[in-house]
Order: sequence, then C-alpha cells, then structure tokens
Amino acid sequence: MATFSKENIKKIVVSRTDNLGDVILTLPLITQIKKNFPDASVTFLVKKYVHDLIKDYPGINEFAFIDDLNDSSKLKKFFKQGEFDLLINVYPRFEIALAAFLAGVKIRVGTGYRWYSYLFNKRNHEHRKTAEKHEAVYNLNLLKTITHSKNDFPVEFNFQISEDEIKNLRDKLLKKSFDINSDYIIIHIPSKGSAAKLSKEKFVEYINAFNSEFKNVKVIFTGVSEERDEIVSVIAGISEKDNLVNLCGELTLSELKVLINKSKLFVSNSTGPIHIAGALNKNIIGFYPHHLPASKTRWQPLSKNTVILEPEIEDNMNSIQIESMLKATRNFLK
Repeated sequence: MATFSKENIKKIVVSRTDNLGDVILTLPLITQIKKNFPDASVTFLVKKYVHDLIKDYPGINEFAFIDDLNDSSKLKKFFKQGEFDLLINVYPRFEIALAAFLAGVKIRVGTGYRWYSYLFNKRNHEHRKTAEKHEAVYNLNLLKTITHSKNDFPVEFNFQISEDEIKNLRDKLLKKSFDINSDYIIIHIPSKGSAAKLSKEKFVEYINAFNSEFKNVKVIFTGVSEERDEIVSVIAGISEKDNLVNLCGELTLSELKVLINKSKLFVSNSTGPIHIAGALNKNIIGFYPHHLPASKTRWQPLSKNTVILEPEIEDNMNSIQIESMLKATRNFLK
C-alpha cells in the first residue's frame, strides 16, 4: 500500500450528508482537521438546509451540497474536479465511496465494516451500533487513521455569534412582542423519529407545573413549519398562555442558534437542535431512551450543563417523572 505524507495533503473533503445533529457532531472533526492540516483547504459535503447554520464555521473553506450531486456521474465529476487529496466519509454512503474511488482521490477514509469498505484505503474498525462511545468521538477517531495519534482528540466547538446576528433577531422578534433579552426557556418537542420521545401530554403537564412556579419566565416553542400543528395541540392543553411564544417555522437555523444562546434553559427530546444547545454549552434537559442505538452514551448533547432523564420503566418515556424535570429546572434557574 502506498504511504502518504501529511505535507502533501492540501485539499480535504469531509462528507456528512445526513441530518442536522449528525452534522453538528462532526464539527469537532473539522476543528481537528484544521489543527492537523493547517495549510489544507477543507470542503464540507452536506445537505443544503444545514448551510445557514454553519456557513461561517471556522475551519470550513468551501461547501458542496449532496442535493446538487444526486447521481454517480455528478459525484464523480465533483471529486475529479476538486482534485482532493483526502476524503473522510463520516456518514458512510456507497455512492460517495465509489465516486471518490473512481475519481482517483488518493486517500479515502471510512468505516471498515461495510461491504464496500474495500473502496476506502484507510479504514476505521469501530462498530457504532454498539454505542460504546459518543458520536463525536467516533467521528474524531476517523482522523486517527491518518495521523496515527494514540491519544483521543478533544471535542471542541467554535460557533460564533455576532452582535449583528443578535440585533437582527431581537428586532425581528420585537415585532412579535417578544424581547430576547427577557428571561425565557425553550421547549423543543418535535423529533424526526430516530429515538423514542417524551409525549405531548407529558410536556403539557411539565409546562403547567413550570408556569405555576416560574411566573416571570417566558416559554418559547421551536420547530419547523411542518411541526406547527404539533405545537398548537400542546399549547391548547396549557392553562396559562400569556407567557407562551410559538416560533415554529419562524426562524432560520442561524436565528435559532442565537435564540438558544440567549435562553436560560433548553428542554428537548433527542433531535438536531439539542446539539446546537450542546455546542453552545447551554443549560439542557434532554430525554433519551435506553435503547442502545439511540442512547445518551452515543447521542447526548455535549454541554457540560446537561441533565439527561431516562425512562424508569424500560423504554416507556412516559415513566420519566415530572418532579425530576422540575428538580433539574430549579437547579438551572435558581
């Protein structure tokens, strides 16, 4: 097998073509790539909808979108024209591995446990399905196949928020009579179904209890426009509505980042936005099942200020106690 010199790696492409949370948990890999290859250009191959959140993320020189590369000939042309020295295929996809191989990308890093893994010439032999490590650590370990580091890479996030972003969001939400400089928590209920989630009824019970105890704190609901009906049905069950603000479908991802950063607490099922809160080191209460592929070990947010609540009865999420949620809330808001 050919040997490779770090000094000869000038153009790197990292592919993570699945969903928001997965992309966020790949950002620490971007940071470490930049530290290990400071003179190399890094292209991030992702879905188009995540671009707004990470368009200014340090360490990313260019973006490419899988939405625009939706057949094998386009993918092969992309890799060929990019003249990449190194591909790190974080979310394993056969079509990406094949296109990079056919295009002659010199170093191709990927899992060693897929039938097409022979298309990678640097393979990582870790079974993610056993969920023994966090997803961000699995992602970082792909880099070890190149650097041969014996030590784990640190998990670091570098989201930046400008004064202009804060002002623009404040001005936008003041038109809805909501000031982001007031005290508020965020409730994020929807999830794409990758993990069992706390029920709407349980959220209603929690918010009613919250409103009784924290009378001067607003409760903000977030989600995309397609999730608005779900939130409306939750709000319908809440007794006191004066402090509620429904921002479902109202925010871009970069605006959601600013909103989360200004919040006192983020309460959520396991879904993409909880990892924005994690990357910003915010106060978080998250709900995770014991089921191994969706467990907290692999998928919990990476804030140091996180409380994860799991079911008391197998994977029955409704066995999570309201009092446990309120206790964690009090500790964060005291």
